[in-house]
Amino acid sequence: MELSNFEKLELDKIAKGLEEEDPKLAALMSLEDLGRIRWTQALRGVLVGLAGLGLLLTGVALSEPVLGITGFMVMGGGTYWATLFMDARPSRRKTTASRQRQGKDEETP
Repeated sequence: MELSNFEKLELDKIAKGLEEEDPKLAALMSLEDLGRIRWTQALRGVLVGLAGLGLLLTGVALSEPVLGITGFMVMGGGTYWATLFMDARPSRRKTTASRQRQGKDEETP
């Protein structure tokens, strides 16, 4: 169901009011910044995972079980951190072509 023009105008007014009142919150809530923040967090998780892998391999090479176990735990934590933000993407707006196809599908019995 598509929004009416009046509803779109009201949402635009609310968005502009939010930007004027609290620009930091408006920037935080924008989809572009949200996506960038998520990818930054995922990249940090990957780097922590690689550091954990390095600790694990160092612990095995030096025959230090404590270092190896610590590396394994850091690697697992980094991997969890990297994948924590992957599925939390906001839904994207449908394109005009997909809306038209849906309209045609609904018309055919």
